[in-house]
Amino acid sequence: MYLLDGQGRKESFIISFLYGLGYWLCGISWVYVSIHYHGDISIIGSSLITFLFISCLSIYMGIFGILYNYLSTNSAQNAIIVFPVCWVFIEILRGILFTGFPWLLAGTTISDTPLGGWISVIGSQGNSLILMIFCGSLYTFFIGNKNLGPLPLLSSLIISFIIGSSLTLQSINWTTPSHVIPVSIYQPNLTLEEKWSYQGIAKTKEMFEKSIDQALESELVVFPETALIQTQNELGTWIQDIHDASKTKDISLITGIIARNEEERANNLMRNRIIGLGSAYGSYDKQQLVPFGEFVPLERFLGKLLDLMGLNLTNTIPGDQFNLIKSSILKISPSICYEIAYANLINKTAPSSNILITISNDTWFGSSLGPEQHLQLAVDRVLEHQKPLLRSTNSGISAIIDHKGNIVDKQKHFEEKRLTGRVVLQEGNTPFNYLGNLVIYLYMGLILLISVLKNKNKV
Repeated sequence: MYLLDGQGRKESFIISFLYGLGYWLCGISWVYVSIHYHGDISIIGSSLITFLFISCLSIYMGIFGILYNYLSTNSAQNAIIVFPVCWVFIEILRGILFTGFPWLLAGTTISDTPLGGWISVIGSQGNSLILMIFCGSLYTFFIGNKNLGPLPLLSSLIISFIIGSSLTLQSINWTTPSHVIPVSIYQPNLTLEEKWSYQGIAKTKEMFEKSIDQALESELVVFPETALIQTQNELGTWIQDIHDASKTKDISLITGIIARNEEERANNLMRNRIIGLGSAYGSYDKQQLVPFGEFVPLERFLGKLLDLMGLNLTNTIPGDQFNLIKSSILKISPSICYEIAYANLINKTAPSSNILITISNDTWFGSSLGPEQHLQLAVDRVLEHQKPLLRSTNSGISAIIDHKGNIVDKQKHFEEKRLTGRVVLQEGNTPFNYLGNLVIYLYMGLILLISVLKNKNKV
């Protein structure tokens, strides 16, 4: 904000755009890993695609600069009111346009800190607003002088309120415990080449069979995204045997699997699906696809260019199954991979659930920051709903997270391991389940309306 105050609209765009380049270059450089190592693109080509993607995202930050320049006044209230609203407005816009990219939200950085107590009330995007108001108050407090009147005092009151209210809200249990169940999470740690080979299929099948032998009665067993790379029809009697053996021990076995109908098979298309076997029943299809992994953002403009570069994408399409997966005591809110970043998507099933499960295949991103950021997004969803979460991935980072966002146990990158533990199912709902982003939408809408009316004659 210090750099933007007093600048023209063009200068505000350039400053904000350059900030965005640094922000995204540091934050999502892991995109390069999937494009170069798994898309078989040269170093130069991968760097170019990654830079184009980062540049497109930086345009959002440039738009933020223009919006702030238009709505700001000469008052120090800019720091506490205008700047936070502009920032969160752009975050929301980025999470919606072109299927959205709700990654690296500012609020995620405080979700499991003393400032993160509001997340169960107004969500991670609300946390972004809280953080920006907090930072704006600090800025106003430290630059305080006679020209600012009572604002430094107001800033100190806001800072105290945010800290005190967050700590108070963190101590509230919005949900109540019900059953305690044993759980197992499997991380096969197959390379992409192994996973899609006959040897990988055989190894995976053996792992499934062994998981049933090792499981306790009434255990919840979870395998990662596309652990089974054949359809249920292609797997034939084997998957029926797995279902029957699991049901005999009252095991709820959750796994990722490939799904396709005859038309999709003819066009070499597939859907990513989660199914329940044994005592669990129901299925869920992946709705949000991964940019540059499963679909091309702005394909109309970039598709031909990427074809010329030879980028290999999976032929994945969004599915149509959108349900809870259930057993006698389980009500599972499922999600696949990248979807855990979409708070509104998870909120469609989480209120009716007593546990969250997300499965992924972060092998695409190696040991970069990507899997760590992905895990933190899962913690955000836990805190929004105060339900435990199991995360199963092919090569890391798999984890068991309790309803307060504490990572009870996790696996390392590229570690083949069975993660076991006990989880307390949680019933009930948080305020966020009922309100979603309504509170911050109303607040932001009011501030934007007032600011536009005050600046309607501003050129």
